[in-house]
Amino acid sequence: MLKRRMIFTRMWPFLWGLLLVLFVAHTVCAGNPEVIYDKATDRLTVQADMVSLEGLLARVALLSGVEFLMVREVERPVSITLEELPLEKGLKKIMQDLNLRYAMIYQKKEGQDPLLISMKIVPEGKENNPNLNLLPVVDVNGEAVIRSLSGRPLRAEQRLPTIFDYAQERWQARLNKMPEEKRKRIVEHMNQTQEKRAARIEEMENRRAEREKKVAEHQARRLAAEEKLRVSNPELYELRKQQREEIRQQVMEELAQE
Repeated sequence: MLKRRMIFTRMWPFLWGLLLVLFVAHTVCAGNPEVIYDKATDRLTVQADMVSLEGLLARVALLSGVEFLMVREVERPVSITLEELPLEKGLKKIMQDLNLRYAMIYQKKEGQDPLLISMKIVPEGKENNPNLNLLPVVDVNGEAVIRSLSGRPLRAEQRLPTIFDYAQERWQARLNKMPEEKRKRIVEHMNQTQEKRAARIEEMENRRAEREKKVAEHQARRLAAEEKLRVSNPELYELRKQQREEIRQQVMEELAQE
């Protein structure tokens, strides 16, 4: 039972990652596009061959923090190659190659370059249609969970490089633009997720410390018993020592044969 529990504890990060996939709204991909985003330089690399446009943009969204809103009719299989292009330039190239119309929304701060935070995508000829049903490629509540995990607590000895994170900056700008009620609901959900994860990590660390303590206590008792036997009965002590060494040699030989 203890062994099963330990295996489950080790697998939990992978299970949690699978749960996060459920938050991505309808992003079915044909193929497996390679998407690399450098959050320190805001550059994008894409290698995709006949993949879902919506699925591709969902990956870019989760990495870069840009919100993509599109109508379903623009969905199509796409083949794209981008090599370390600035994010905005790369996205424009994708839209131009697919002959799609788009609008980019920015956050503007004094003394800083405008930061792209959202992109609306529509078919050609429908740029001014107010009745289009624009839907996000990634559900905002699911993205909130993912963003909240990026601020997960670290162990005392862990350090992260100090870099400018464009993705987190975009996410914060989008939060600031939301209606207050919606923003509060999302932030509360994010905080609850962080608190639950911190509690799980603390529980796992406590269990690990308890196991290490028990192992150390067991080893101390064994060494004390061996020392007592060495003093009281040296011959039996040496005999048992020899037997343990023979067993160890036998196990090593069997492992070598495998």
